[in-house]
Amino acid sequence: MAKKRRQRTKHATPATPSPTPKQGRRAKTAWRLMDRSTTLAATVAAPVVANSAWRLVTGRKPPTASDNPEVELREAIGWAIVGGALVQVVKVAVRRQTAQYWVSSTGHLPPGMKGVKGELMAKEVAEAKAEHTASTRKKKRKNR
Repeated sequence: MAKKRRQRTKHATPATPSPTPKQGRRAKTAWRLMDRSTTLAATVAAPVVANSAWRLVTGRKPPTASDNPEVELREAIGWAIVGGALVQVVKVAVRRQTAQYWVSSTGHLPPGMKGVKGELMAKEVAEAKAEHTASTRKKKRKNR
């Protein structure tokens, strides 16, 4: 006896129509260009931000040779932590802003970026409830 497989139906997302293959390639290329150029800009700007922050806090230039014995260990480690953290913070901030710009411009996430699973599930549940409520109301109206 052959078992029948249950077919799952996916809920259509009304917000964005599915792009044609040509549009998908263009979008992917545009996103790659935006992402890489902003990452490059962040990479150039991050050390400037880190140096400025170090000078603001300590009043001195950041240590250039942290392996030099004349530089105190505490100062070398502090610079490594602060400099590295600020570089990553700048990169994350720039990439997030780029992705937010993409979403506001196109209405969907950049190519290759997946949404947070919990948010997607909540969105699907909300859409299913809305569809169910709408169909129930239509049936009640017909029966009147």
